[in-house]
Amino acid sequence: MKKSRILTEQRILDAVEHILLQQGFPAVGINAIARQAGCDKVLIYRYFGGFDGLLQRFAESHDLWWTVDEVITENMDEISQLSLPQFLERLLKRHIEALQARPLTQEIMAWELSASNPLTRALHKIRSEQGMLLVKKVRLHFNQPGIDIGGILGIFGSAINHLIIRTRHKHSEYEKEEWWRLEQTINSLLNCPSR
Repeated sequence: MKKSRILTEQRILDAVEHILLQQGFPAVGINAIARQAGCDKVLIYRYFGGFDGLLQRFAESHDLWWTVDEVITENMDEISQLSLPQFLERLLKRHIEALQARPLTQEIMAWELSASNPLTRALHKIRSEQGMLLVKKVRLHFNQPGIDIGGILGIFGSAINHLIIRTRHKHSEYEKEEWWRLEQTINSLLNCPSR
């Protein structure tokens, strides 16, 4: 009996992922999830306590955001050879790569713009935690008074997140140009001389 429940719970969690990836967040609902999982919707209430409980469990069971170790791959010696702008540029490029490799996260980020639920709140929480850890680690290597590392990463990170959401289903030449333009802007602004 317990094995059967575990398998059903997994089918339900897999159904959430399938619907998010195939149809997007507007299609995610109790009836659609039950239909995709091939089970009665009553089981979603029984096993997860309802839709919010299901989304919370889904958030806990997935790798929704990058870790600091995924974004900072250099060792101490390698970091010491870089200027702060060079290092930040590398981090931002890895941020882009990490999000592009997570289509599920892209859908949840899009959902977050229009709704607050346990899944979007979980993504927000982990994004904030990892962002603070990243800033703290960068400051350990580059303690430059007057430079708001968190602000720089926050502004560019927000622009990246916006473009990730907007282009998540499109791959036209126009979108490629938008990415190129953003990368050029990051490069030029990070490397512009201070006044």
